[in-house]
Amino acid sequence: MAGAESSVRPVRASPCIESDEPASTGHGTPPTPPLLPEVEIPWNSPEGPRIWARPWNSRADEPAFDYPDVPALTFWATAPGGHHQVGCIYPVQGMEYAYNAVIMGGALVRRGEQWIARPEESQDSQLRGLPPHRYLQYALNTYRVLATRGSQGRRLSSTDAITQDWLQALIRTQDR
Repeated sequence: MAGAESSVRPVRASPCIESDEPASTGHGTPPTPPLLPEVEIPWNSPEGPRIWARPWNSRADEPAFDYPDVPALTFWATAPGGHHQVGCIYPVQGMEYAYNAVIMGGALVRRGEQWIARPEESQDSQLRGLPPHRYLQYALNTYRVLATRGSQGRRLSSTDAITQDWLQALIRTQDR
């Protein structure tokens, strides 16, 4: 992302995180505005610990007139105001952007030469109960879909420090 500091971890797309708000779609995010900053990603900066927070995209099929800066579900990625929201896998499928960012949570981590699934860390209640071998295939496919939405570039980050180090090492390896 142009102008973003390397320690900042912006999010444009990620698997959905379950919310305590009522949801008409069953995907765990509030169906209509106002949107709450449910996605919180802590990070360390030279000034100390910080938290980046944004709301999930609206689940409403129509824009709410009381909230003109909150686009409807089908327009969250292209309408003004949508760039202040995090899009989950459901509305991202089939869309393409010039650039996107994907944040990986603790349910999929890298250890050594392999990906490890930790479905108990998933915030998606429909997937949390899966055995790790089944969850792994779902998670890898989800992140593949998300990562391929950026036609010109993408940023991958992880909330897991070891996985984040592994991702950063990939970039350093390519720079050589």
